[in-house]
Amino acid sequence: MNQLPVIDLGLMTEHLTAHKGALHKLQDYNNLATDQILKDILVMQSSVLYNHVLVMLALINPYQTQLVELPPLPSEADVISQKLHAMSPTALNETNQWIAMESHTSAKNMSNTNYLSALMMKNDNVRHIHVQMALQQLTIQDNYEEYMRQMGWSFFPVASFEEQLKSYNYFLQLF
Repeated sequence: MNQLPVIDLGLMTEHLTAHKGALHKLQDYNNLATDQILKDILVMQSSVLYNHVLVMLALINPYQTQLVELPPLPSEADVISQKLHAMSPTALNETNQWIAMESHTSAKNMSNTNYLSALMMKNDNVRHIHVQMALQQLTIQDNYEEYMRQMGWSFFPVASFEEQLKSYNYFLQLF
């Protein structure tokens, strides 16, 4: 019999509730999206989240006696990455744009939540799996970022050489 620390159980039950809503949201987004690459990322994220649900259910099952492991990202992840780097921007579609932006934020928030939860978890296997879940969500976040970059929907300001050098010299002297 697998007995979990209460903190681990509480965090996972909270995650499962969030995953229920996220899975429905991703399905709705997939129905609204028109770009196939965006749809592929949404499907991959749904698949990953569903795997996370199955793993957490196994972890909280008190009759589970075998070590629980998180499956790797689906094989489509490499194909999506190749498509992202080969794509060219299509016509502006505001629906695709807000879906990509919101799904990117969701993946980032889930990654953050999984990692912060892992820091509080006590069971080594549960903690390790949640770190892996955080990294999987980070990969999905990266896919959305690359998609938005390719579409011309993202902007990241870059510090000037002078500001960067000034910061470097300040901290070099400080340490």
